[in-house]
Amino acid sequence: MELTGVKLYGSGRNTFDAGQTAPAVDVGNVGRVYAPTGSRSWIITVVLVLVAYALLVAVARRHLMSPAAPGEKRPLDHHTV
Repeated sequence: MELTGVKLYGSGRNTFDAGQTAPAVDVGNVGRVYAPTGSRSWIITVVLVLVAYALLVAVARRHLMSPAAPGEKRPLDHHTV
């Protein structure tokens, strides 16, 4: 089957000239096809999810930590009362 007016998602800019043909997989996204070998665009999504998770854990630890007992010092606690 031949499709026209689509972009090969995950390919670099200037990879193809207009009218050039290439094998591709159509997954139903309008105007977008994928190379038979797939794309690496998922990597940035995984990295962003891991960063978001790390930030969530850091914020949760800071806000959900039990208060220090009187006279007890917390590591990395720079606030003075």
